[in-house]
Amino acid sequence: MRLKSSRIFEALAILSILLLAAWLRFGWPGVNSFAFDEARLSLISLDMARGGEFAALGMPSSVGVPNLPAAAWIYAIPYLFSTDPLVATQFTGLLSLGAVFGVWLLARRGWGAWAGLAAVLNMATSPYSVLYSRSIWAQNLLPVLALAWGWAGFLGAARKNRIAIAANIFLAGFVFQVHFAGIALALGSLYLIARYGWWRRPPPILIGGGLALLALLPFVARVMCCAPEVIDQFRNALGGSPQIDGISFQETVRLAYGSGWQYLSSGSRTIDFTPDLTGLVGICVAIGLTAGLIAIFRMLAWAIRAQYIAPLQEHDVNEASRRPTDIPVGRVGPANGNPSLILAEITLIWLVVSPLFFVRHSTPVFIHYQLASLPAIALVIGAGTQLFKRRWWPPLITVLMIVAAYQWSMEIRASLNRAENFATPDGLGTPLEISRNVASSVPENTPVLFFTHGDDPNVNGEAAVFDVLWWERDHRIVNGESLLILPPYSAYLMATLAPFQAWEEIEAANLAQNIQTVDRRENEGPGFVATLYDGESLPAGFTSIEPIAFADGAQLEGWKARMVGPRLRISTLWRVLESPPAGTYQQFHHLRSAESLEGEPLMVSDVPISTQDWRVGDRLIVMGDFFVDQQTEFWVDIGHYSLPDVARVPRVDGTGDSARLGPFNLS
Repeated sequence: MRLKSSRIFEALAILSILLLAAWLRFGWPGVNSFAFDEARLSLISLDMARGGEFAALGMPSSVGVPNLPAAAWIYAIPYLFSTDPLVATQFTGLLSLGAVFGVWLLARRGWGAWAGLAAVLNMATSPYSVLYSRSIWAQNLLPVLALAWGWAGFLGAARKNRIAIAANIFLAGFVFQVHFAGIALALGSLYLIARYGWWRRPPPILIGGGLALLALLPFVARVMCCAPEVIDQFRNALGGSPQIDGISFQETVRLAYGSGWQYLSSGSRTIDFTPDLTGLVGICVAIGLTAGLIAIFRMLAWAIRAQYIAPLQEHDVNEASRRPTDIPVGRVGPANGNPSLILAEITLIWLVVSPLFFVRHSTPVFIHYQLASLPAIALVIGAGTQLFKRRWWPPLITVLMIVAAYQWSMEIRASLNRAENFATPDGLGTPLEISRNVASSVPENTPVLFFTHGDDPNVNGEAAVFDVLWWERDHRIVNGESLLILPPYSAYLMATLAPFQAWEEIEAANLAQNIQTVDRRENEGPGFVATLYDGESLPAGFTSIEPIAFADGAQLEGWKARMVGPRLRISTLWRVLESPPAGTYQQFHHLRSAESLEGEPLMVSDVPISTQDWRVGDRLIVMGDFFVDQQTEFWVDIGHYSLPDVARVPRVDGTGDSARLGPFNLS
């Protein structure tokens, strides 16, 4: 009856912890970062899941080289079911919740029920474990994949399971294809191969290694055939002056203590990143980690003594009968069959391989490089329940972890509540929740043109974000700093914020009717604005001219000059007659006074015109700004040129490559 009661208690405890872990990972939906990194990875995954393009290159990394594509392969799974990035975000949380359960199961398998409870409490509520499970990042997959690696290593060592050995070797060669920091696990697999004699069973090693190499082939093939510049990028990233220090171990300590995590949500850069050993949580975690490390070292010391020293001592006692068969070389000792000892050994190796790998480095070392160590840290705390055989000791360690879990959970809750309602510069940025609200604020059956600070989702964060959010709808994302497009059909015109250049032109042209607004969070500044354009209304305030057609398919039809705050703005009205030739184009504005009608202009303003966003029939308003205070007459020369050859686009009538507009003055 007592055994049955303890099982019921354990089941209820695990269920409660898993519910807590789920609340921290799935609560506050959309209150997570969704900026360039997350959106770029999402676009690659969407192209693979729904666009029919197999991903061979990953998103840019923090050291200036593209990641390998395996993270995109994994995130293509949720995007097969939905294009909503919130679903992919919660997919990350689901994997993390699986890792929480897996840590409990592994700790319990090795050291019993109390060890499982202590370990799972840490994994469920550790701030880095939680916050790195709430967004679409390649590094967020490291704890999950590392746990799979650890499980495979444990089963391969304890049971000589060939499938587990092959899985461990495969993951050692695959995890770094998800995120470069995962390469540290290969050191652990090399140790296991030597320590447990896996090298005597080459088929599982060859199968696992072969599958990892097979996964690497698409990246290698793409680089060799189509992206040789990636080789130079790797050479530059790894060619810096190497240094040897303990930063990686310092970051692992931060990870273990949950120290300095607040910047991930609050964005504060004034946090003391040293572990808080004086606070209640710091004391609880310090006791758990210290007890766990001592217990692991004691278990390993006992195993070494039982396997090597004791047989030698026994051999010395019986020294008179020296026979080769008595020498304990190659003897199978307790560590090779005892799950608790095997798990202790693997946990220690697992804990140190990641920081050890980055002791020598030529690139910056960030804390997320150590995320593969998170399950090992939880397991160390689980091992702390084994330090003493007193009945009260395992519950004490578990109670300490309950205290830490409660405090962490309350702090995370407060942090996410604040991030949901207040701007957090350098933290979450604009959360996914707000971007989703903006994207859904205009009816789905109407096209939308979104004017923001860039138009290339490979470079610009907001362009990438809304390219994901509007994946299934008719949309164009335009660099609204210099261009306003008015399509020949009904569409919503949306701008990232009201003082934005494109929106200024919409208002000046009397096209801003029945304006819709979507506010950002408090203290975050102006929100998003949108208006419905009927596809026919002509923009007001332009001086019409005899149309001038250029060879890139654009026809100049009007212009105006006005002051916008301290800026003189030249706005030109164009119509797209033909699709422009492929390439990159800019519009030049050469401002001239009476003294500079010939020769060098007084001022120059060159702006991008995003020809890739043009459609036949579009009206274009191109803006060029100057800061002038002269009370005099001006003229402006207008034209287009291509990049990178800086070749001007000729007029169709053959009379030159520019149009002179004016005169006008500032009054």
